[in-house]
Amino acid sequence: MAFLSLRVLGVLGAAVDGRDAPLGGAVPRALLARLAVAHGDVVPDDALIDDLWRGTPPPSARVTVQGYVATLRKSMEPGRRAADVEVLVRRGIGYALARDHHRLDADDFVDLARAGRRQLEAGDAAGTVESIATALSLWSGPAYADVVAWDFAAAEADRLEGIRLDAVEDRLIALSAVGDQSTVVTDARAHTERVPLRERGWEALALAHYRAGRQGDALATLDRARRVLADELGVDPGPALSRLHEAVLAQDPALDVNPSVAQSVSVREVPAATGGLPTPLTALVGRADEVVKVGALLDDNRLVTIVGPGGMGKTRLAIAVGAARHEADGPWWVPLADVVTADGVLDVVRAAMGLTVSGGIEALCAAIGTRRTLLVVDNCEHLLDAVAAVVDRLLAACPRVAVLATSREAVGVVGEVVHELGPLAAAEDLFTRRAGRWAADADPADVAALCDAVDRMPLAVELAAAQSRSLSVRQIREMLDDRFDLLRGGSRTVARHESVRAAIEGSYAGLDEDERRVFADLSVFDGGFDLAAATAVTGRADVVAGVVALVAKSLVTVVGGDPRRYRLLQTIRGYARDTLDAARREEIADRHLAWVRELCARGYVALRGPESARQTRLLAVEMPNVRAALERSTREVPPARSADHLTIAGDVHWFWYRSGHVAEGMRTLAPALEAGDDIDFVVRIRAIAGLVVMSYLGSELETLFAALTRLRELLAESDAGGADAAIDDVRLLQARADAAQTVGFFLSGAGAVDDGRVLSGRALGIARRIGAVGTTAEALMSLRMADFRAGDAAAAADRFTEAVTAARAVGYDWCAASSLWLHAKTEIEQGVIDARPARRLVEMVDHCDRAEDVTSWMVAVATLAYLVFRRGDHEAAAQLLGVVERFTDATGFAPEAMDVVELARYGREMREGIDPVVFATAAERGRDLTRAQVRERFEAAVA
Repeated sequence: MAFLSLRVLGVLGAAVDGRDAPLGGAVPRALLARLAVAHGDVVPDDALIDDLWRGTPPPSARVTVQGYVATLRKSMEPGRRAADVEVLVRRGIGYALARDHHRLDADDFVDLARAGRRQLEAGDAAGTVESIATALSLWSGPAYADVVAWDFAAAEADRLEGIRLDAVEDRLIALSAVGDQSTVVTDARAHTERVPLRERGWEALALAHYRAGRQGDALATLDRARRVLADELGVDPGPALSRLHEAVLAQDPALDVNPSVAQSVSVREVPAATGGLPTPLTALVGRADEVVKVGALLDDNRLVTIVGPGGMGKTRLAIAVGAARHEADGPWWVPLADVVTADGVLDVVRAAMGLTVSGGIEALCAAIGTRRTLLVVDNCEHLLDAVAAVVDRLLAACPRVAVLATSREAVGVVGEVVHELGPLAAAEDLFTRRAGRWAADADPADVAALCDAVDRMPLAVELAAAQSRSLSVRQIREMLDDRFDLLRGGSRTVARHESVRAAIEGSYAGLDEDERRVFADLSVFDGGFDLAAATAVTGRADVVAGVVALVAKSLVTVVGGDPRRYRLLQTIRGYARDTLDAARREEIADRHLAWVRELCARGYVALRGPESARQTRLLAVEMPNVRAALERSTREVPPARSADHLTIAGDVHWFWYRSGHVAEGMRTLAPALEAGDDIDFVVRIRAIAGLVVMSYLGSELETLFAALTRLRELLAESDAGGADAAIDDVRLLQARADAAQTVGFFLSGAGAVDDGRVLSGRALGIARRIGAVGTTAEALMSLRMADFRAGDAAAAADRFTEAVTAARAVGYDWCAASSLWLHAKTEIEQGVIDARPARRLVEMVDHCDRAEDVTSWMVAVATLAYLVFRRGDHEAAAQLLGVVERFTDATGFAPEAMDVVELARYGREMREGIDPVVFATAAERGRDLTRAQVRERFEAAVA
């Protein structure tokens, strides 16, 4: 007998008899959700169609529903005939999920939540905690998360959310009754922040404050609740809050925890989204009060800095505080340990929040705007001036941003509140937890004495516990005079303080001479390395043995992946770097620079072929090393005089372009405009061509014009050396072809089609002569652009196929995608709005997905929006524009700003032609669409 387990408390999921059942796209998922909402009742065909298509079904709706039902049945009960299915059944005039053959996780949740409420009313607080913890653990996200755009799902999701909030509050009341006031204060504060109009949350928070001996905080909480209710609803608190206020003032004994109820309970924590915070592998020990204190400081202050000596647990505390906040936006993790420059601080903030906006701090502030969020900025001490500048401006310009920082000293910004983190009072608990069974027979007095001997510093305690397998607690304590050798072999993820240095020195003493040389050489890598990179940079064929030994001795950390990647933690890396003599340090830096140069040179070629996606991922991983090499290349001379700087930047610009890293690309390539004749011509050509396309992507027209002008000048200067046909230097010819193609494309795009056609034709001739297949495809695309801008759209449409064919022949996905886009635009401009341009856009998306190209994908979505708008589907068009807006918020790239001719006009027409209410509602709905759901919109446009 088939049985369906349906998950609706998060993204829709299904399993039949324990086997996952794929559910297909958005509409079949919505169909299944509609039947789930009916709880076994029959949903008539007409009602189902009306709900799925929101009152405006297509003529084929009935047949489409039948197809979706057949697909779902095939997935859930493969091999069964329609007459024999047991789960999704046909009854009379509609469909239903058979009651005896399915169960929803939402039903389990409701049953558990109601059981918890009954236990609470019966005085079984511990039972309530257990029941509701189990109930809440069933949630993995908002109910019906991927189909909530449908009204029936939204209504059911709202109902379940109301029950969930009741359960959360029941749990808070029960936890307080069993005496866990610390957890209640932390969780209730987050709860009242999310849903400030629910009075039971305020009641639980105030009661927990009072029971924790903080009557003043309890009264302040009740006063805040009164003000929130008055400001938001214009009402006074209800009877329960009023009675609690009177009882707190009177110190009513009835408020105290009943000793017969308070007991130790095992509380299962409910996972919460933490916006990218690292997930600790071990529990935080002995800092619960600190979490509450720092959280309370953040309630009233927008910059809180946790300060203390290295090894005191600042980072771990900050993670716990951030996780307890339950921010709707974030909290965002901003690790600065590997950042070496002031510009790097901005880059890491952008990366943490998923932003790649152009410009400096002002552009970042504009992108964040009024978002209410928390930044957890870790390890500020080595960049205090830069961090202070960024934080000061962010707090001034973004009124709803708060910052939690960790540092060995205060950041030094007006309004900063400092929380000093001292020794761990519960160090004995930390030691026994980390040592596990190896400390089971230890004398508690010996453990306490050991903790005192290492200053109750958490990291030192953990390092000592790591030795308890080999040594008794008393032996460890007695051997602390030799602690540099003793306290080693602990966690690979701790760094930057003297205790760690002691561990490093102890480990270093155990290395043989070859291992020491490898250890020192590896310090040149920023952000990690693999064995191939280590071999190339160190010049050691036997580097594998050295790396394996260093991993075993906890001096190199394994990051993971295939092939494996490794890294030296920052303090360990600093120690290793100090062991290099001056001559070897310079030699190894030069070898690293050469390796990065070669890596990026390979990337420039690979990004224009079938290895594009793999190369994009590789460069993303190696960007810390690339940035370090770029910084190193400009340490002694200005960027405009550095051939290495311009070589690397010119070669890596396609990675920045495809990934949407506009700000970094433009900033790094800007010196190319000032490069003199002492820099190789080919290097200048590639860097300035890179600046052209990055400026185009970033809509920086002034820089774009300046870079194009300089590129034309360089091409003219090169021509003085002889005609193309008279030159045999393939490298020089390739540079000429790239310059001619780039200038030709943009001249044609700007309407100077005659000059553009000449230059693009020249590029095509050179490319074919030297076998540069990528440039050949680009030049063909540029020639077709000239046809298009010349007004010969029909000829352009016919010839774009040639460019697509050439690009596909060499696996050049970006060029194929761009040619398909231009082809689709020519058809739309001719008034063709049928399946033909839609099919080209689908093919374009295929290429974007294969190459992991974000910016071109956004362009395809914006163009499809206009196509469906021209067909009269205004809601679908607005939804797709909502998708583009969401990605623009994340990347800073706006397709309409890039293409000021067609896409900008398309956008204006849609915003003027769509009813404002429809536009606003649909665009907001579109912002929630997944890429898979967007893909369905493309396929529907073809169908």
